[in-house]
Amino acid sequence: MNPSPRVVFALLLAVYLVAGWWTTRRLPATGDETEYFLAADALIRGEGLDLDRRFGAIATTSYAPGEPITNTEFLASTAASFAHLGRYPRHDVGLSILIAPLLAVGGRALVVGAIGLVMAGAVAVSVGLAPGLGASLRASAAAGAAVGVAAPALTYSGQVFPDAVAPLAVAAAVASLWGRTPSLVGGLSIAALPFLHLRYWPLALGLLGLMLWRSRRDRRSLIALVAPLIVTVLALSLVDLATYGVALPHAGFILFFSSGDEQVAAYTRGAEGLLGLFLDRAFGLLPAAPLLAIAFVGVGAALREPRSRPLLATALAYLVPASLLDWTGGFSPQARYLAPLLPIIVLALALAIDRAPSVLRLLAVPLAVWTAGQSLIYVVLPGLRYDVYSLPPYADRAWLRVVGLAPSGIFPLFGADGATAGLLAAWSGALVFLMGFGWLSSPRHKTATRLAR
Repeated sequence: MNPSPRVVFALLLAVYLVAGWWTTRRLPATGDETEYFLAADALIRGEGLDLDRRFGAIATTSYAPGEPITNTEFLASTAASFAHLGRYPRHDVGLSILIAPLLAVGGRALVVGAIGLVMAGAVAVSVGLAPGLGASLRASAAAGAAVGVAAPALTYSGQVFPDAVAPLAVAAAVASLWGRTPSLVGGLSIAALPFLHLRYWPLALGLLGLMLWRSRRDRRSLIALVAPLIVTVLALSLVDLATYGVALPHAGFILFFSSGDEQVAAYTRGAEGLLGLFLDRAFGLLPAAPLLAIAFVGVGAALREPRSRPLLATALAYLVPASLLDWTGGFSPQARYLAPLLPIIVLALALAIDRAPSVLRLLAVPLAVWTAGQSLIYVVLPGLRYDVYSLPPYADRAWLRVVGLAPSGIFPLFGADGATAGLLAAWSGALVFLMGFGWLSSPRHKTATRLAR
């Protein structure tokens, strides 16, 4: 019997609720989470997006930070307005609008529970899509379960960032692209991405382009795809005009970086990020979830599939600009900028599971144990999710205490000297080898599947 997406959804939701509520008990809101909560609370209390009053009362809230935020820090993390006095969000307000009703009813705990619901839904939808690429039902469910209980799905299921909500929008958009849901669902999903964050425009435009190409002769579908995005841009422009005095979406970012105190260059690290997103010992995907290295076999196989190649190109169009920014995600758990691509990771891992040779499946066992250990650390000791660039990950402390060694040491530590260059070359070569294997094995797998039928 093959587990259905509904079973995967139910199991992951239970895990996320337990892990998320444990996190709220052990760890206060951190980093940019407080900014999203402040804006949501200001909306609830009829103060618009002026954050001054909410900041003054933050110590009494369910989202109070562990350490008091100084007035200097508050000013440095907010934007001014051409239209009003006071301080306003630098981040887009989409997530704050979404969580405001939940925050009003149940505080931070209810918001985190809803985030877990959304993340479980994103993984479950992805499981349902994987057979469309030729993955077996069993491999699709196994991929969803593996991705779901690993970082970044597990960690961001309890974090209040746009990156925790974006995977569901991406999964729903892919479902519409492949004709599994109506065009309007695709249009709404695409519009949700820039509503959540400026960073998601490449994903939104890439997915929109693919859908428009598929629906180029259907006028009704074209309207359903484009209209939600146009309405979203206009609505955000009006909100930002009323708030900041600038009739453009993402005006908070524009004013934040044009104030003279902050420069875009301070949030960039150069071209290293494209590899760092996957391999950096402190902030990369694979040190946090080494089992997902197997997914690169699926990436190679997907490169041969006409249906999945445009999707991989869209993912790359998102990753390149993201990697030029502060790809570490600042003060947040690992692989933050890869979280929106979780549906694609599920699809790739499902293809890889079907194509992996026996030796690779044997290797997957210790990688799975290692990944489970990492996930357990992130849940039980959520404070160890937050690392520092050029320093070994804090999760190493738990490994050293329990087993006496830090397995992340086999990955390159960006910003540090020593064996980094050699490890980076070795891992890069290994990932290219895995993709090459997936590329070469795909025709043989298709032939074997046809013969089996």
